[in-house]
Amino acid sequence: MNDRHNEIATFLEKEIVPRYDAFDAGHRRDHVHYVMQESQLLAKHYPTVDRDMLLVAAAYHDLGLEVGRDVHHTESARIVREDERLLQWFTDNEIETIAQAAEDHRASSNHEPRSIYGRIVAEADRQIDGDTIVRRTIQFSFKHYPNLSREENYQRFMEHMAEKYAEGGYLKLWIPESSNAKRLADFREMLKNPVAIREKFDQIYDELTSQDNMETILKPGIPVALCSDHAGYATKQAVINYLKENNIEYKDFGTYSEESCDYPDFAHPCALAVESGVCYPGIAVCGSGEGINITLNKHQGIRSALCWLPELARLARQHNDANVLAMPGRFVTNEEALEMVKTFLSTPFEGGRHQKRVDKIAIKQ
Repeated sequence: MNDRHNEIATFLEKEIVPRYDAFDAGHRRDHVHYVMQESQLLAKHYPTVDRDMLLVAAAYHDLGLEVGRDVHHTESARIVREDERLLQWFTDNEIETIAQAAEDHRASSNHEPRSIYGRIVAEADRQIDGDTIVRRTIQFSFKHYPNLSREENYQRFMEHMAEKYAEGGYLKLWIPESSNAKRLADFREMLKNPVAIREKFDQIYDELTSQDNMETILKPGIPVALCSDHAGYATKQAVINYLKENNIEYKDFGTYSEESCDYPDFAHPCALAVESGVCYPGIAVCGSGEGINITLNKHQGIRSALCWLPELARLARQHNDANVLAMPGRFVTNEEALEMVKTFLSTPFEGGRHQKRVDKIAIKQ
């Protein structure tokens, strides 16, 4: 990673991404992070694309929601054009291309994206996953139509599915190398099955409306910190999907693709966030888990536990009050990783005889 890329990525995380916290549940940090990450993955197929321009377009693409949903695409473009901070990295023509890409992402737009940047951001924004589509549609109804009954919610849900996702709907795909086409075809098959789609709606509706009584170490309003290197990226994405499905806030400190990188670049900012209380707890992944775990534990306020079994994650919490879970992405399946995450997040510290031992871990200055 070069200095310009690091400057831009830091600027986006500090100044742009937090603005998504005010939006509805389907358009918060997890969504913009997904679009930013997916855009970078799709850019691999287009070597002439400027990755930094693309990252900025993805980061700004939904900022127009600050003004209103109906005009958010054009407002996002306006925000890009008016943000003079971008001039330190981009020319006027490049900023215009970024603005057009942000504007052209909208699925219901009446024209094709004007550049490859717009097509990539539009494709990344599709986020075609059956559970995610159903969940985001229900969440939108909860926010904007809070008085609807379950049956009224279902009726609105099906109308939106027919308008956007069913065959003949307005959703369009732009990048042939994307896996969205197959996922959309699979989802359309579900839409054709009234029993299957109703079961899926009811399952997620019940999840969103039920009170989760599971004991948890999560703190209200404090996101979980995530980090990985390229070898842990796929595992981290599985964790992100789990957190999104369970409406758990998180902050992803990178990396944002499977391109080779150095784990300390992401472990240190993740550790600082947990240490300072900005995030709690942390979840970290690299190939063996060793490198990222060693780096995290260089910080006095971090107790990172390298685990490859749920039992180890449980003991790390019960006996060591671990505040970061480190995992070896190359040696555990996604299912095993998620079991460890569930165990880690639901296991309290026992205190008692363990407290005095934990108190002796940090070096006294």
